[in-house]
Amino acid sequence: MDSDNKHKILLVDDDSLALEALEALFDDDYIVIAASSGAEVIEKVESIENIAAVIMDIKMPGMDGITAARKIRSISPILPVIFHTGYPGDYDEDEIDENEKPFGYVQKAGPTSRLIRAVRNAVEAYKAHVDIKELTRQAQSAYGIIGQSEPMIKVFQLIRKTASTDTKVMILGETGTGKELIVRAIYNLSPRHENRLVIFNCNHKSIDLVESELFGHKKGSFTGAVNDRVGLFEYADKGTIFLDEIGDLDITTQAKLLRVLETGEFSIIGSSETVTTDVRLICATHKNLSQMVAEGKFREDLYYRLKGIQIVLPSLKERKEDIPLLINKFADRFTVESDRSPVYFDKSAINVMLDYDWPGNVRQLLDTVESLITLSDSDIIIGADVEQYLGLDSSHQAELSGKENLSQRVRQFRKNCIIEALHETGNVINSAARLLGVDPANLRKWIKNYNIQI
Repeated sequence: MDSDNKHKILLVDDDSLALEALEALFDDDYIVIAASSGAEVIEKVESIENIAAVIMDIKMPGMDGITAARKIRSISPILPVIFHTGYPGDYDEDEIDENEKPFGYVQKAGPTSRLIRAVRNAVEAYKAHVDIKELTRQAQSAYGIIGQSEPMIKVFQLIRKTASTDTKVMILGETGTGKELIVRAIYNLSPRHENRLVIFNCNHKSIDLVESELFGHKKGSFTGAVNDRVGLFEYADKGTIFLDEIGDLDITTQAKLLRVLETGEFSIIGSSETVTTDVRLICATHKNLSQMVAEGKFREDLYYRLKGIQIVLPSLKERKEDIPLLINKFADRFTVESDRSPVYFDKSAINVMLDYDWPGNVRQLLDTVESLITLSDSDIIIGADVEQYLGLDSSHQAELSGKENLSQRVRQFRKNCIIEALHETGNVINSAARLLGVDPANLRKWIKNYNIQI
């Protein structure tokens, strides 16, 4: 195997002969790193990047394998540890599994195939964790999609799998879940990203208007057609078309869309001319298209043409663990864009927002965060603020009088932390921001707002 494609594994055993045997067993398939004690394995885990698995003896002088595994877990929770022991009588395997939860437990006396299989599975599990972290980072930084929950990770995986193909994609989900962001992510990763992305909402009442937008028209072909118009299917040739709310498309236009999907051809309104187009089609809807097919409101043949790969976006109440992350990202972005001091949502505010069902999904959460910041005279949003804005019955209204004191205490605490960080870093803004774990732009605003002299 090419060394550039090999993963690093860390072998740990105080028996030099056993360690040499392990190195010989895995040297062809992995980059092997060796350690002979618990203390040494901790040093290597801290200093060497991208170790994919640790294979470790349990009974070692000084720090034993169980203690070392606990320390490894605190350093890198996703790094799999396989216990490889020759003394099963000294340690209860069931107790270790229950308390330590290692990735694997392999006895030295067993066949080497068990250890080889355990290491292969551990490395694959580590790769999967790393891929998921990279997917979430890429989705957030490149496409503006925020989320770390399991439902969103599945969405990110589907984006990556579908982007490199021309397969039709149907995005399903409630209004406000962010369907357009998914489309832009697929488009940006696709081979067609250098050509046009065209977005069209099918929710129009006029059939003529929808057909004209999609297929174009000739001057005088209908009332109001005062000029020739190029349709979106022609305009987006070699690119991508996103048809949002496709469930609102009328039956007549559905037939014309089916022809485009089957032959790549369509006719301009008011002309016998046939135009050929090469586009990738992505569609979205919040309606139940299969039910509409059963009711005769949507063509069955078109439905199966469009279906392709389905990406189902979870509602916000199905991914509530993402809410604190979304709130912080929205708040940071809005305060920077509106050039105002950073605003902090305290625990009580977060808890109220976690308890709310968010019928308008992410879009409603975004509007709520921006509105609360706009309306607030403080740089702290508390639970009572959120309850009042959302029209909820507040059990905290009587505590509003204490809000000012709370705000003052938090402001003073933050100010002291900023002064201390500036002092430690010699008044270097970027270094102080890293120390505090905040954006440098927000730190500058806090310095100005709190009148801190540098």
